Amino acid sequence: MTEYPAPSPVPEAFVGIPTHLSFGNGNVTGLGKRITELGLRGRAFVITDDTVGPVHGPEVMASLACAGFLAEIYAVPAGEASKSLDRATDLYAWLASHRAERRDVVVALGGGVVGDLAGFVAATFLRGITLVQVPTTVLSMVDSSVGGKTAVNLAEGKNLVGAFWQPTAVLCDTEVLSTLPPREWSCGRGEIAKYALL
Repeated sequence: MTEYPAPSPVPEAFVGIPTHLSFGNGNVTGLGKRITELGLRGRAFVITDDTVGPVHGPEVMASLACAGFLAEIYAVPAGEASKSLDRATDLYAWLASHRAERRDVVVALGGGVVGDLAGFVAATFLRGITLVQVPTTVLSMVDSSVGGKTAVNLAEGKNLVGAFWQPTAVLCDTEVLSTLPPREWSCGRGEIAKYALL
């Protein structure tokens, strides 16, 4: 059985939702058990992209099913172009077609683009539903998955439409980093170095 560390609470911010943070091995395969331990119920709606989904989606869906969640998954095209109101509208329609409720859970499985997009959708659908971030890049683990900043882009600029919406949990799994290309490692190391200098 995979052992993974207990979540650590992160101070409440903006909307008063405490975030539980876990960093270690087994958070993907143990996702269903972990979010159940946090008291989350209902259905799980996994938002990912067409790069991460084929690699980690099956084990996430299996973990959720083992924990008793009815789960659905939606993969957007990988890349910055998916951080758009058009893509958010597609996700609203998907959630509405499944009659998603506020007690359900949106799971963001991917890097910064997926985290921002899924977070924005969770913040605005039904005026806010539960969000769990499962970042899969170094950069998203140390930056975009924490802090509650969510946004999509407009033609006029990046991150012009957004909301603050704290995730209930950020579950970082170091095992998923083995699939990262060198460029993603470089971006993540640069962000870590920036924080070290501040």
